[in-house]
Amino acid sequence: MGLSPYDKKRYKESKLRRKQALLQSETGYIIPYRRSKKPLVIGICALSLILIAAVVIAIVSACNSRPASVASASNEIESGERLRVVNRANRLDEDYIPDLDSFKGIKVQKNIVGALEQFTKAAENKGVSLNVTKGYVSFGDQQKLYNQNLENFLKMPEYTPVRAQAAAQMIVPEAGCSEAQTGLLIEFDLSDSHAKSFVERECINYGFILRYPDGKEDITHRQAFDSVYRYVGKDDAEKMRSFDMCLEEYSDYLGNRE
Repeated sequence: MGLSPYDKKRYKESKLRRKQALLQSETGYIIPYRRSKKPLVIGICALSLILIAAVVIAIVSACNSRPASVASASNEIESGERLRVVNRANRLDEDYIPDLDSFKGIKVQKNIVGALEQFTKAAENKGVSLNVTKGYVSFGDQQKLYNQNLENFLKMPEYTPVRAQAAAQMIVPEAGCSEAQTGLLIEFDLSDSHAKSFVERECINYGFILRYPDGKEDITHRQAFDSVYRYVGKDDAEKMRSFDMCLEEYSDYLGNRE
């Protein structure tokens, strides 16, 4: 009968020990007896593979958990559209109508709905109620708003027609001169101080900028409005804050780089 696996193992170990004893008698030095390293190597390799797999899964999960709607909105709206400055020198045609959708009953440019959802959800997670009160305004409706505003100034004796027109434009521009027609201009209800501070701090993370900031009236030719924001995309919003630029300044900056 042949040797069993156990006997073979014991025989092999006995042979190694006899070899050790012979070397010790001849040289006075004994080579330490070592068992096979294969199980240890296999174990280390398996553990390494598990750790690598865990890291890969964590990276994929982190990428998937990012607010994709913000990034997709920025990619889907061409930069020329996102960064378009609209005013008396850069008018929109009467037939200009963007691709619209509804966000909680407010019409906005379709591709920014995701960004607004992410923005308002983030506010909610912080215990802040963030409401949009105004979005897209058509060419015709804008003209009606302008005419009403102009009439109010014309009723004031200190305003000549020319002065009244200039003053009205600072508050409510005439049709074709308002970025509300793009569907990218948003007005928030910031009557609550917590909502106001949240929007001011976090807006660029969702692609929005304060459109008419205080101190930039000579550049925007509009009165400062602390509740009116414009979608420009996350990357450009971050740069504009870093450069302390309004949209007109940033547009000129980009034009000078070309």
